[in-house]
Amino acid sequence: MGGFFPNPYTDRLMMIVVESGATKLNQWVNEERNLYEDFRKAFGYEPPMISGVAIMTDTDNTGESAIAYYGDIVFRR
Repeated sequence: MGGFFPNPYTDRLMMIVVESGATKLNQWVNEERNLYEDFRKAFGYEPPMISGVAIMTDTDNTGESAIAYYGDIVFRR
């Protein structure tokens, strides 16, 4: 995974696919991301100060369904 995709509604956002499919269905999955590197890969320039982060489970464009639960979200330097 890890593909970067343009948001169809705004050029200010990029979507990153972190998990997909049923391989890890019904189990907790820990994810770690380097937001600085993700931003640079997605947009090609140095990131500004962070004003927000969205973490979503989204199927509105595929017509599928999904349920997700999120645990603690931690930002580290």
